[in-house]
Amino acid sequence: MSEVFLNKLRDQAIQLIAQGKSEYLSGATLEAKQGGYDKMKLGCQELVKYARQETSQQLCKIASDKLNEFTTEMQNMKAYLDNYRANLQGQTQLPPQQQQQQQQQQLPQNAQGQQQAKGSNGQSELNKSTNSKDGQEQGKQKLIEGQQALRNNLSTAIVTEKPNVKWEDVAGLENAKNSLKEAIIMPMRFPELFQGARKPWMGILLYGPPGTGKTFLAKACATECEGTFFSVSSADLISKFVGESERLIKELFNMARESKPTIIFIDEVDSMTSNRESGSGNEASSRVKTQFLVEMQGVGNNNDSVLVLGATNLPWALDPAIRRRFEKRIYIPLPDYQGRLQLLKNKMNNTPNNLTSSEFEDIAKMLDGYSGSDMNTLIRDASFEPLRKTERATHFKYTQTPEGMKFMACSPSDPQGKQMRMYDIKGGQLYLPQIEYDDFLSVLPKCRPSVSQGDLKKYEDWTAEFGQEG
Repeated sequence: MSEVFLNKLRDQAIQLIAQGKSEYLSGATLEAKQGGYDKMKLGCQELVKYARQETSQQLCKIASDKLNEFTTEMQNMKAYLDNYRANLQGQTQLPPQQQQQQQQQQLPQNAQGQQQAKGSNGQSELNKSTNSKDGQEQGKQKLIEGQQALRNNLSTAIVTEKPNVKWEDVAGLENAKNSLKEAIIMPMRFPELFQGARKPWMGILLYGPPGTGKTFLAKACATECEGTFFSVSSADLISKFVGESERLIKELFNMARESKPTIIFIDEVDSMTSNRESGSGNEASSRVKTQFLVEMQGVGNNNDSVLVLGATNLPWALDPAIRRRFEKRIYIPLPDYQGRLQLLKNKMNNTPNNLTSSEFEDIAKMLDGYSGSDMNTLIRDASFEPLRKTERATHFKYTQTPEGMKFMACSPSDPQGKQMRMYDIKGGQLYLPQIEYDDFLSVLPKCRPSVSQGDLKKYEDWTAEFGQEG
């Protein structure tokens, strides 16, 4: 985009805003003021278009500051217009002459000259001035209430209770855990050690196939860190109302700066920061990305001790500017053999089973290519196998079990067996066999990996170009 075109676009936007503001201030009727407000709004939209295309970071920052200033003015204007319109609606039953008289008394102070030309006295001028000040105070109050409403919406994102997920609960991923300790835990525990060139990272991206433990790692960070932990998704920050998404993002970072040290964890970050060059987004989504970029950059604000931790399954969908803000990009791959073995043992630790060490190792070898989520599904399915066997059984015997005297499924040829079904036994009197090796073999053909080799190749290629091994 040429510099001449950008300058022209910027000047037209500023001119529209100035004209709209002038028409609003000089407007003697509700319609005139609404027209000025609408023109000012159109000018702000044009200024947003300019900011999206401007390549100079300094000029983009100036435009962003001006937009924030104009937005605040327009919120005050809208609050006054809404209040004025509500007062008019309460007068619809009055005679026309009385309606006109009360409307003129409610005009703001900037219409003084026109009212004096019509012969209004000093007392009516005082009334108009008071009404104008009241409208401004009501506008300010609505702004405060709106900011508090945004904070109330975001307050649910603050993790007030520790998730109780420790580093040792995360199977494998030793490189990723070490990187997160270095980037998050150490700076919070020993801030005096991170000075000069040894500056803490401001943005970290966890990426990889679905179900590999990215969110689980974030929970471990929340458990171990000694600061405030915000956990949000795109659903918390995207609103159907124009401009509210940008305000939510801005307020989130303001709250984070007030609660330092802070970690902002954004799950599925790609859904709100996809590539602007792809042409798939619209103007609203572009404004959201621009606001997110400004807040992450910390222009005009102190972002020290505020870390943004993002997670995504689609790193190649990120906007290049967003990708650059995530200074450290850590690949979370599928678990290796040791990771799968540890995950199996962790999951089966609190579930009755008679698996031997060699059987655990055999199962871990068979699950090559499975994600942590795939393994959880497999383990859960295998745990249902004893129940399925019991449900299919036609004979049961009342015998001594590890849980005391209970009914247990048996062979029809067992001399102690009695022909009956599981549903004939009262609750609390049925013994379920422990999970065994054959149960895993039974469900293995039904539980296939969810990540293809083609998907893995894409992650590996992206890592070679932009990321680091986790």
